[in-house]
Amino acid sequence: MKARHLKLLREFISLPTAPFAEAAPLNYIRRFVAARPALRCRADRFGNLHVRYVGRSTAARRPPIVFAGHLDHPGFVTRRSSQSGRVEAEWRGWVERRYFPNARVRLFVGRREVRGRIIAVDDRGRGGQARRAAESFGADSPPHRVWIRVPRGVVVPPGTIGMWDLPVARITGTRLWARACDDVAGVAAILCALDELCRSRAAGSCAALFTRAEEVGFGGALAAVSARELSRRSIVVAVECSRAITGVAVGGGPVLRVGDKASVFTPAATAFCQVVAERLASDDKSFAFQRKLMDGGTCESTVYCHWGYDATGLCLPLVNYHNRDLERGRIAPESIDLRDFENLVKWFVALATTRVRYTCDHPGLDRRLTTLLRKHRPRLLKTRRNTV
Repeated sequence: MKARHLKLLREFISLPTAPFAEAAPLNYIRRFVAARPALRCRADRFGNLHVRYVGRSTAARRPPIVFAGHLDHPGFVTRRSSQSGRVEAEWRGWVERRYFPNARVRLFVGRREVRGRIIAVDDRGRGGQARRAAESFGADSPPHRVWIRVPRGVVVPPGTIGMWDLPVARITGTRLWARACDDVAGVAAILCALDELCRSRAAGSCAALFTRAEEVGFGGALAAVSARELSRRSIVVAVECSRAITGVAVGGGPVLRVGDKASVFTPAATAFCQVVAERLASDDKSFAFQRKLMDGGTCESTVYCHWGYDATGLCLPLVNYHNRDLERGRIAPESIDLRDFENLVKWFVALATTRVRYTCDHPGLDRRLTTLLRKHRPRLLKTRRNTV
């Protein structure tokens, strides 16, 4: 893995973030763009960031390609605190109630990190929709509020972000373990790809959409598409860290996500990404990818498809999705494979620079089926009398 990619990844996943409280990753991206003249950045009225790369020339005649990733991770945002060391916080995101009692939390107070422990939870204020969604998963719903015990005399201002008290990042072999990978690792991969395009001054073009408040129900993505912040001609490739389900190997390559729990994505967009990946694999023997219906949850690709965009998804297989160690029933670091991450970066760069045309079909499949038709049609005609 390239050292600069690992550095950016570790920096980005270390930033505190929660739904509607994404200032740290937003500011990081603004600084990243400001240091690269080939990039342009704008914020829409909902606070989502739109970044655009335009190289020396357009590599292929195709609609604009947009890589989309969200900047939040399930977390806490404080509401009030007392001198006695009792902090009230709102929980934002999806983690079942059973994981909260007595769990350890880390609060990001300016440049300080204050550790605490959850002493009480409150479900009041959590709507019936959340309860019904939990029942459909066979799970309990997340709490609405929690109270956290911190050292006496520590002042925790309202609006302070809290995350689980887990290590920032550690590496064992090819595996990265961190308090947050979803979806900050996916966003980091987009940034690494943009950096590669800028360094090589590559011919091609692409855009990136960095959305807010995905973990509470696709807030930023829904607002962006409803306000027509994206060109309707765009091919949207939503990027996620998605729970590694049966048949998906962590370390086996990033996954071409043909659908999620709610929908199947645009076949033409999925085929386009697959053709580019197959060509990349033929040129680069270290590149590997997987293709799977990742139905462990619903992702932003469903939003884009529902609003009429050609959209598909790429994802990094993830262990301990939303910090839940399901086997042990406790909060734990999320984990991805660094080889998957590096191959995802390569895939993004290839999609931005490819000369493959977007033809609303699968060129490789079309060739194979046409060949089979030519092979079998004459014999079918010749032997038709044998079937009478």
